[in-house]
Amino acid sequence: MLNLLAAEKIKLFRSKKFWITLSILCLLPIMQVVNSLFAVRNGEELVQVIDTVVNGATGVLMMEKNGLTILLVIGAFSSFFIGEEFQNGTIRNTLSLGRSRTHYYFSKFVIAALLSFVGVLGMTAIGMTSFTAAFGFGGVAEINNYFSYALKTFGTLYVLILANVSVYVMISFLTKNSSFALIWGFLYTIGTGFLPGIFQQTAHFKQVTYWFTESFLFYLDFAKPADIALYSEMVLVSLVTIVLSSAVGIFLFTRSDIK
Repeated sequence: MLNLLAAEKIKLFRSKKFWITLSILCLLPIMQVVNSLFAVRNGEELVQVIDTVVNGATGVLMMEKNGLTILLVIGAFSSFFIGEEFQNGTIRNTLSLGRSRTHYYFSKFVIAALLSFVGVLGMTAIGMTSFTAAFGFGGVAEINNYFSYALKTFGTLYVLILANVSVYVMISFLTKNSSFALIWGFLYTIGTGFLPGIFQQTAHFKQVTYWFTESFLFYLDFAKPADIALYSEMVLVSLVTIVLSSAVGIFLFTRSDIK
């Protein structure tokens, strides 16, 4: 497993996809603080509920503000990073050395997870720094212990992102093709992100909305005490998603033919 991870790290640092993905995630908060500055200078007022990030303190919510973009970018990376192994036939070289398919699967998931972590950590740090420079650090309404809040919020948001990463990895291993993985990943993101909102309109199925991790990202405000109280539920749903998607992905991958 460690040898696989070492090999994946070398391939990752040599990959243009890796640097493009990190560049997008790190440049995004800079573009957004510039847009916010222009908006304020034109007489508009930043409102946390609408704009999500309005100062340095709320910069910890950069993952919430850019949830859809992060998922699409990481989903695209996973599709190409894994799909090309099947299309180029390089996966056969690794498996022919006696490597376990389960270990191979997990090595890809770990790499995707680490890339996601580095990307969102950089995005959050740059967001907090740039918004502090532009609007001051400020604070978050109704939050007394900011340090504890920031750690819990960042961790919860990352786990929500990670749950979706596990699904993208599963899709990539099932489709064995970058293009198909990209399409199915996009459909999954849009479907589980927006269709559950329909359940909000019905009394009997309203709770079904929060069986999907993206619903937390898109429909809740992580600066509101009522939504912060749901952090444990968010983590639970995320962990269930990771376990189920990984189990399905490994089960089907270990029984599939590699052509």
